[in-house]
Amino acid sequence: MLKGFIFIVVFCAVQGYKIPRRLQQENSCGPPKGELCVEIRKCPFFAELLDKTPIPRPRRVIDIIRAHHCGFHGNSPKVCCSTLMPQNLKTPQKSENQVPDVSNHPNLRLLPTENCGTIINDFRITSGAKTGVKEFPWMALLAYLTKAGIEFRCGGSLINDEYILTAAHCVESQELIGVRLGEHDIQTDKDCDIHGEYCAPPVQDFYIEDVIVHPDYKTSSFSNDIAIIKLATKVNLTYDNVKPICLPIGDLSDLDLDGKFAVIAGWGVTETGYKSPVLLKTSVPVVPNDECSRIYEGYQTSIDFKQLCAGGYLGRDSCAGDSGGPLKYVTSLAGTPKYVQYGIVSFGPKYCGIGTQPGVYTRISYFLKWILDNLKPPEKQS
Repeated sequence: MLKGFIFIVVFCAVQGYKIPRRLQQENSCGPPKGELCVEIRKCPFFAELLDKTPIPRPRRVIDIIRAHHCGFHGNSPKVCCSTLMPQNLKTPQKSENQVPDVSNHPNLRLLPTENCGTIINDFRITSGAKTGVKEFPWMALLAYLTKAGIEFRCGGSLINDEYILTAAHCVESQELIGVRLGEHDIQTDKDCDIHGEYCAPPVQDFYIEDVIVHPDYKTSSFSNDIAIIKLATKVNLTYDNVKPICLPIGDLSDLDLDGKFAVIAGWGVTETGYKSPVLLKTSVPVVPNDECSRIYEGYQTSIDFKQLCAGGYLGRDSCAGDSGGPLKYVTSLAGTPKYVQYGIVSFGPKYCGIGTQPGVYTRISYFLKWILDNLKPPEKQS
């Protein structure tokens, strides 16, 4: 019990919260290594540790400080400091919430970096909720066999000429039979702009060869809510209404999106059907995970580092998106502005769009290695 009490006191102090004097308990340092109990900022190792870690401090940093805590000076924690500490005590090089390094992954070449995430500069694209005919050419519709016939009930994103990225909950308990690419208006056979000056090529429909669900997906919490669909035939990428989106490889995997506006698009497709025949878009603010966690605590739902949150503003959340669809952000890839997918629509509040809860997305950066592990290189023609 005392250890938990000390942890709370140290945690609050390190995060910058004021500590009442009655909570400032003293402990003594062990003498074997000549340690001195000093203010945390006066110990070179801990001063460097604090300077190099963000606020709120990662749990691993708090654990290190707690293990060497010996009291307080005012509001400043004191730690057992030794001149040997920089050699004997090292910040963990890898923790569970670090993004895996995939820079040398053999399948990295299967993800496009040039012909992906293209931003279409076209006067025909409107600035409102409706998208242009070829504005988001990576959008996929997942088709299911239901009692009422074939229905689109989830979305996804094209990541190369054979694979679709989606949410695990979209493929776990439903009879998925196909994928459609290049769609804009579900109710029309030919998609044209509002002036009729440009009409998109026909949609491309595909059967499915394989569905790979993350092995740690949990239906109760939506953790690891990610799946890959391998199409039975290759996608024809010569048409401008069907192109892949970029994924956050390299330095882009660590991009901090908190407070920035990302983009979602979709037909509002959920398990209950679609809400708009025309592809819609909206921008949503990315919410810091700690803030999102506090919001969802009241709903007995935990948010972890493998998820990200966005929305929560009135009328701005994944109501406009599709389950399994992409959350994307415009950033520079190989020196060119591109749409890069950072999230997969996972779950959200029961009554979306009312401005109380953000939507929750699977954070793609943490699953890049799993994605690459499950991509198969094209078979060589004999």
